[in-house]
Amino acid sequence: MSRRTHTSVTIHPFFASNKLLVVLSVAVCVAAGSLVAVSRADTPFVSAEPELGSVSAPATVITDSAASAGKDINFTTASSGGGTINSTTPCGATPAPLQWKHVIVLMFENKQYSSVIGSSSAPFISGLATKCGSYASWKDADFKVDGSSDGTYISKPNYATLTSGVSPSVHGLKDDAYSTTSSVDNIFNRLNQAGKMAKSYVSGTGGSCASSNFSGAYHDAMRYYTNLGGQSSSPSTYCNTHDVPIADLMTDINSGNLPAYSLVLPTNSQNMHDVPVSTGDSWAQTFLTPILDSAQYKSGDTAIFFLWDEDTPIPNVLIAPSIVPGSHPTLAAGSNPISHFSALRTHQEMLGVTPLLGNTGQAPSLLNYFNGH
Repeated sequence: MSRRTHTSVTIHPFFASNKLLVVLSVAVCVAAGSLVAVSRADTPFVSAEPELGSVSAPATVITDSAASAGKDINFTTASSGGGTINSTTPCGATPAPLQWKHVIVLMFENKQYSSVIGSSSAPFISGLATKCGSYASWKDADFKVDGSSDGTYISKPNYATLTSGVSPSVHGLKDDAYSTTSSVDNIFNRLNQAGKMAKSYVSGTGGSCASSNFSGAYHDAMRYYTNLGGQSSSPSTYCNTHDVPIADLMTDINSGNLPAYSLVLPTNSQNMHDVPVSTGDSWAQTFLTPILDSAQYKSGDTAIFFLWDEDTPIPNVLIAPSIVPGSHPTLAAGSNPISHFSALRTHQEMLGVTPLLGNTGQAPSLLNYFNGH
């Protein structure tokens, strides 16, 4: 499989006349604490630090028009104006929020990075990765948080790791058997304890956790966990009251009722499981375009993780108005790999879920990356 070589960059703030200015230029380090920069003709990387970061003066991309032929890109604070966020320009025009309020996780299936990102069969998804961000070496749940092997797994174990923060050898969900459940803690339970809403948006009727009621129902992680009443037929269980049709997502977005955490699960005829990459790409465009054009997304406090479940390195697109367009997270020397553990760690940090679940505290955080650093 092809791998791309990129040049690393760190973005440092420079303050002048009470305004934040960050400049990306030819890769030159002037002195300690000064700018480290890269030509716009290169692909910038943004560090993904293992520890939780903070933002004191978030930056806004004002224009990319000066960036042609390797010229500089200038960033200034939001007080200077900023660009317009929509489905055409979904990233790089507004500062990171003081507090993230919403995380949307859209899940697709069974593809490796090079078969989607940059493929002519996926023009929308590849374009979105260029407009926002992506990472070419994302590991699935076959790998423990430190990158060592845990086993060879398929779909359900990956969804469980993504929502529990432990490996399949720990949570025990090692195959796609619908009836298998686990007692491990998970993001849904933690959010519920914190008084924050979470929903699974599924391409079925919703509220039917006791049965496999849509193609790919075994992907619905909310149904795995006994502390959520997973697979109980009782209508009052957490699973049956928080598992809803996928059509409800735009209703919730447009009505101002988007949950803190949304797990979005298309059917196997939409998510590339049983269909060509091109079919999934078209579905993703139809689905994501109105979200990116919504007032909710434009408000700047909603992050979207577009992920695939398995086949390391998995495709992924990282989307938020504060992400530097075309950027890629990169790791500090000696860090554990970016993986499903990293995604869950970042979800928890964004939404204030403590303590961190399972092994996620050992995974690199993507919070600084989403904050535009």
